[in-house]
Amino acid sequence: MRISSSMIFDAGRNAMMQQSGSLLHTQQQLSSGRRILTPSDDPIGASRALEVTQSKSVNTQFQTNQGYAKDALAGLESNLGSITDILTYVRTRAVEAGNGAFSASEHQSIATDLEAQFNALLGIANSKDAAGDFQFAGYQSAQPAFSGGAAVPSAGPATVTYAGDGGERSMQVGSTRVMPVAEPGSKVFMADATGKSQMFGAISDFITALRDPASNVSTAVSKAIGDMDAALENVNTIRASVGSRMTELDSLGDLSAVQDQQYAGTLSRLQDLDYNEAITRFTQQQTVLQAAQQSYLRVTGLSLFNLLGR
Repeated sequence: MRISSSMIFDAGRNAMMQQSGSLLHTQQQLSSGRRILTPSDDPIGASRALEVTQSKSVNTQFQTNQGYAKDALAGLESNLGSITDILTYVRTRAVEAGNGAFSASEHQSIATDLEAQFNALLGIANSKDAAGDFQFAGYQSAQPAFSGGAAVPSAGPATVTYAGDGGERSMQVGSTRVMPVAEPGSKVFMADATGKSQMFGAISDFITALRDPASNVSTAVSKAIGDMDAALENVNTIRASVGSRMTELDSLGDLSAVQDQQYAGTLSRLQDLDYNEAITRFTQQQTVLQAAQQSYLRVTGLSLFNLLGR
């Protein structure tokens, strides 16, 4: 087979282009620090890296959700603590009102004080969370959780009615864990089937009894203390549940952090470049390319000389 000059030129040019391409690929690997630049570099490794990257992204989202859940539960715990303080204060004042030496005017003074506590409690019941939602309204979070409560002359505040629903707003904080991050007001403030809050009703009834000179204060005091004890037990049970969830979030956060490190380590093994190997390969490719260029120049020079000699 006759070898023409054009064939020699093409072979030399193709060899240099191939070597240049290999050298450029190694340069890109060195500049990026990545072994796999395109799926064709390592189809199996690239596929596995994609799977791990997606899993890592999902885990990152869970970590973000865990942060949101912690904030929501911290706000809920703070409000539950404030409710506990108010109920405890009302109970203390009820015990004081049971003093047989107290006059009607002193009972009126306690009633006035408890009205302020009632209003403070209603403010908490209709408070918003960090996202701007009414915290205790269930799924009806765009509207206040409770209505009513305006003061009635010579009596206690008006009936407070729950306007939300029984929904528990939740957030997915793990692959198999959806965690409630709010509590419906019907549960916290003990609303009955008609929506009437027993907690607010108990305080209002006690205020009414204190304002009525004809009432049996001793009986009202006993009932108020019993009602506050029941309300405190209810709130403390909910607070214990919230505390348990916050502890669980800490554990989930630790687990997610470990998983994140594992994903990062796997991706590093799949994608990261072995710089020692790459630098050695880069040097070899440079040498081979230089040799190919020199050989091409010699061959093309001789071919051109032979052509002119003819």
